[in-house]
Amino acid sequence: MSVKVLDKKTGKETTGKYAVIKGGQVNLYTGVMSDKKGGWRGCGKRLVFSAETVTVAADDPTSELRQEA
Repeated sequence: MSVKVLDKKTGKETTGKYAVIKGGQVNLYTGVMSDKKGGWRGCGKRLVFSAETVTVAADDPTSELRQEA
């Protein structure tokens, strides 16, 4: 279970456990835990990236990625 964020400009790769894409930014969390509704949420350290400058890849997108409007 991992999510990788690749910076298009520098080529730097950052790995975490859970990512939320919201409002033009990507929040990458170092941990993941279950929430009260039976889903997942991020926990631990949060890293923030601009959505325009990164590419996000996940091993299991249905449980490791969440996109909010």
